[in-house]
Amino acid sequence: MTNKTIDTYHRQAQGFAEQYDSVPAEQVHAEWLAALQGMPVGRALDVGAGSGRDARWLACLGWQVSAVEPAEALREIARSSTPASVDWIDDTLPELARITASGHSYELILLSAVWMHLLPEQRRQAFKVLAGCLAPDGLMVITLRFGPSDPARPMYEVSVGELAEMAAPLGLVVSVSADASGSQDRLGRADVRWQTVLIRHRDGEASA
Repeated sequence: MTNKTIDTYHRQAQGFAEQYDSVPAEQVHAEWLAALQGMPVGRALDVGAGSGRDARWLACLGWQVSAVEPAEALREIARSSTPASVDWIDDTLPELARITASGHSYELILLSAVWMHLLPEQRRQAFKVLAGCLAPDGLMVITLRFGPSDPARPMYEVSVGELAEMAAPLGLVVSVSADASGSQDRLGRADVRWQTVLIRHRDGEASA
């Protein structure tokens, strides 16, 4: 992720927080809600946690949440609206240096509206780091955004195929939670659509 993108989220934190919180997490993540409901609660890692909407939701469901957000002002807004049990961390992809140094593994890893901000050359390292944090029976959820970029916070082309290609050598399998054409944007933007990708360890595929 570029410093320009992080700085944009920092400078416009209040507006982004209000935008993200305008749609409930249950609606944003409806496509994989059934998978979540079938999992026992444990440790969750919310990468690019933004306004804290998803961290609040997961914490209310009983998850022990580590929320990563590199934009300082956005992180502080989110911290003020989430339970004290949510651990807010200043960290960023592709390294996630503080998260990896903790040595924790996570039963749930969520990247909501994050992957398209990573430079293509950062993604292989980022994916390997995330895979190393995923518990053996864990689930990683990545939402892919398709649509025009924003010059203030650059977005790059993404695909399910790219994720599958990176996952295979690491013993991970990729599935898509909805129709291949993607889902509509929850904020009503006609030129934006989303696709939710679920990633698990190959040995855990049958029991997931």
